[in-house]
Amino acid sequence: MSESSPDPEWSPGLPLQAGPFAILVGAALWLARHFYELPERIPIHWNWRGEADGFVGRSGVSVALPLLIGAAVCLMLAALGSGLRRSVSGGAMRAATLKVLLAGEYFAALICCGVLAASVTSGRLLKPVLWLTFAAVVGLVLLAARTGRGIPREPERNPSAWRAGVFYVDRNDPALFVPKRAGFGYTFNFGHPAALLLTLLTLVVPLAVALGALLLR
Repeated sequence: MSESSPDPEWSPGLPLQAGPFAILVGAALWLARHFYELPERIPIHWNWRGEADGFVGRSGVSVALPLLIGAAVCLMLAALGSGLRRSVSGGAMRAATLKVLLAGEYFAALICCGVLAASVTSGRLLKPVLWLTFAAVVGLVLLAARTGRGIPREPERNPSAWRAGVFYVDRNDPALFVPKRAGFGYTFNFGHPAALLLTLLTLVVPLAVALGALLLR
């Protein structure tokens, strides 16, 4: 399908959706097999010079933390994609947004596996992982720009439901997701009961990741 005529009905099939989790499971199996070959102290933080300045003892949770973080992020993005598929019935913007969310899952899985690799090799793979992270961020931005190019904007929903021009609140609108007033993608209809749950999910996961990293330092 060409870029100028995206398939408005595109939706990732089960194999594509399972891919990020298969990557994480594969890394977890490798970790389980080689766990007792790992160093007694695992670096989990590096300063700006690339020198390890934070270590944890070898334990299941501390070593597997990058994979647990990856699973949490992938589950969050998968939940957003599932909600979008259920709430929005087709359209080029929906298809483009689903592609970006799916790509985000793959990037998150690969980056978290890379962080694990950097830790278990005592930082020898740190530079490649940093380059991978940089490439993933740039790639995701370029993908969003490419997939969103030329997509006509959907008609604006209830204009009076926008608060501060950013938050859409309409309890009489059954849609959970609505097109953003400006820019690419969708935002929540904060008048929908499920919007609060998903908003909390998108806030709790990053906070839990940050807290877990701090506790293990």
